[in-house]
Amino acid sequence: MPDAIVYVCFTMDCESVGGDHGGPASWNLSERAIRGYTEAVLAAGLGVTLFLMPQTAEKHAALLHELQRAGAGLAMHYHPQDLGYPEFLGAYTAAEQKHMLEEAQERWRQALGQAPQAFRAGNASANDMTFPTLVELGFRWGSCSIPRRNFPRVRAVWAGSPLDPYRAHPANRLIPGNLDFIEIPVTVDWESVMWGGLTPLELRVEMVDGRAHGFTIRKVYDRLNREQPLVKCLIAITHNIFDYTERSHFRRETLEEMIRHAKEEAPSRGLEAKAGTVQVIAEAYKRAEAVAQSPSSLTVSVPK
Repeated sequence: MPDAIVYVCFTMDCESVGGDHGGPASWNLSERAIRGYTEAVLAAGLGVTLFLMPQTAEKHAALLHELQRAGAGLAMHYHPQDLGYPEFLGAYTAAEQKHMLEEAQERWRQALGQAPQAFRAGNASANDMTFPTLVELGFRWGSCSIPRRNFPRVRAVWAGSPLDPYRAHPANRLIPGNLDFIEIPVTVDWESVMWGGLTPLELRVEMVDGRAHGFTIRKVYDRLNREQPLVKCLIAITHNIFDYTERSHFRRETLEEMIRHAKEEAPSRGLEAKAGTVQVIAEAYKRAEAVAQSPSSLTVSVPK
């Protein structure tokens, strides 16, 4: 019998103030964004993972420990340009990526007193050397891909990559493999186009309104029922640039609508929306994978 659980995780890319990639106007706004978003999602009984630039981890360490105790997952976010490098992550060799990420990883660890296990690069920038490098550095899961994104300027080409969680490949980021890294893609409407064809409609709070996101959620739930991937999940995304503590803010209203759709649309499709951090989803994938590969899961035909 197919698993009826769909894990719902609202993620946030927590940028640094003064960075090159549209971060928050102030650290005060950043704190309100992180707190408001996380508390709204957790109060609804759904999951949150915060992808943190090292500078953001340093600045908000006390808040982040508080939110982690409440159930939020903490992960590493990375923009090379914000740490002194000229290019997007997907433009670098394996050796260069290892050096850069190792620096940021240590800074992140020092800030929070724990090693990050999950990763997401800014702009979904990556190349075929990224997943093996992440594994070498001790990362075991992440949300690096935006399926159907074709954005060469930021070194983010994911055309043809899986829509659902998969084990990363050592030589090709676009296909499943055998690395000790579970990739959990951002949820998209795979048949849509945005930004002049550079990316599909993502389940990104700031991309459209709550009604449009509701359409995507229903469409994704229907696809999950048809295709029955090893693990069903819904991965939303936003940034720490909106005051999510302000209930009348349009982005907070959109978030609330997305939460409502994620919860209410599931039962009518025989699904159960359940909280899941990126880590929880990755561990569920590994369990499902083990069951699928076990001898007892194989159907044996016995001649009559």
